[in-house]
Amino acid sequence: MAHWNPKPDKSRRLRLKQAGAVGLGWLSASRVSAGVSEQSTTGATSLYTEWIGRITDSEIRSGVQAAVYKNLLPAATQRVYAGHFTINADGGGFGNDTTWPGLDSWQMIGPYLHLGYKQMVEDYFDFVRASQRNDGNIPFAIFSGNTPPGGCLRGLKVPNDQFTYTPPKRDGLPDTSHQTRMWVGLFEHWQTKGYPLSTLAPVCYLLTASEIFAANRSLSWLNARIESIESAALYLLTLRQDSGLIGGSGFYIEAPPRKGCDGVTQCYCVHAFRQLAGLFQALDKPEKKAIWSDHAEGISKAMTEIFWRNDHFAEYLHPQRGLVDSHGLSDVNWAAVAFGLASPSQLENLWPLLMNSPEFWAGDMPTHSVTKPATYEPWEFSRSSDCNAVDPLNDVAAMGRVWYLEALACRRMQENQRLVDSVRKVCRAAQEGYWRERYHVKNDGTVSADGSLKYCEYAAVLLRVVLDNFALLDTSS
Repeated sequence: MAHWNPKPDKSRRLRLKQAGAVGLGWLSASRVSAGVSEQSTTGATSLYTEWIGRITDSEIRSGVQAAVYKNLLPAATQRVYAGHFTINADGGGFGNDTTWPGLDSWQMIGPYLHLGYKQMVEDYFDFVRASQRNDGNIPFAIFSGNTPPGGCLRGLKVPNDQFTYTPPKRDGLPDTSHQTRMWVGLFEHWQTKGYPLSTLAPVCYLLTASEIFAANRSLSWLNARIESIESAALYLLTLRQDSGLIGGSGFYIEAPPRKGCDGVTQCYCVHAFRQLAGLFQALDKPEKKAIWSDHAEGISKAMTEIFWRNDHFAEYLHPQRGLVDSHGLSDVNWAAVAFGLASPSQLENLWPLLMNSPEFWAGDMPTHSVTKPATYEPWEFSRSSDCNAVDPLNDVAAMGRVWYLEALACRRMQENQRLVDSVRKVCRAAQEGYWRERYHVKNDGTVSADGSLKYCEYAAVLLRVVLDNFALLDTSS
């Protein structure tokens, strides 16, 4: 995870421009950064306990303990290959032998790196690298090679996207972790409107590489993989339209699909390309750094000009109906702030609006994707006959992926108390130490905890938010 170290500035306008942030003061940065001995859970336990014990707020401390001990550590089984972890704490819900390079796994690798599982994360990356298509694309899900197409997996292309992988043999892992197996990547969605998730895995692949390099600082590791990493970015450029925006529909939202150009996609692509530019800088390749910096700034310019609506950003650009901005404020606004796309003058109007929109925390659950969830129209969604069990508005909900953007935005804007409050609310939402994937607002204003049980997204984001910040609640000072 990247750490911002801005110089403090007393000017509100300059503070908006520089958009710096301080962190959560529940931890000692040096103790957390020290990590643990590789793959040594027994040896790691005392260190985990030590830094968690520094959290002074009991609710937050309990939530973090649950996130580590009941969610991420049990998920790190490395049973089917060295580097494998499940996205549910018990391997249920989304499978005990599947891999999800789109979003879920990237969310989890940040905490794993901080918790000392560097080798596991590097091995995970190499497994995903083996699934990469010749055009650079990365599958958003990977299944056992004998998985048949059909239903919600109608997009599986067998044998085209099958691949064989022989994992490295690592001490202390079960024999099954280094067996050669056949796998198949999923690149195409079941959704009949648009192509949601089509940019998700390539972006997360870039971000994963960036975080691994930030942790290992190994130029040899990076040199051996930079061609593959850049190839994923080049694939994303094939989706760029004449407007300068990246197509592909919903970035991390599939129902509704946000057909066309999702504003969140633009923000994440800008962020990913900037990270890629940083990797080329580390390799002393200034020409490549300049190329990817230019791509990032070009997308940023297009997005902030096309999506801006006087005091906020619209949600998505539909190919026939144009700019869609009818569901209140959306997660696009958090993303534009989080990744530094919003200009200082835009922030002057936007940030007060975001701070005065309690609907983002409807039912006391951070953070909902839109503030007016009941306003989607029939032309915006569909129910697929292949995957008809999925509600067409399933992702109109509070989700960890949206909360992560809000937390980054609050950090950038130094809205420290709101950030702390959001952490506390997420910790309270855990039931017996576990979270669900989505929290849908009900008519009475409360939320319904829905989706996969023991899903690790909120747990992973909670740890990202806590581990990525170091000075908010320093009660010792």
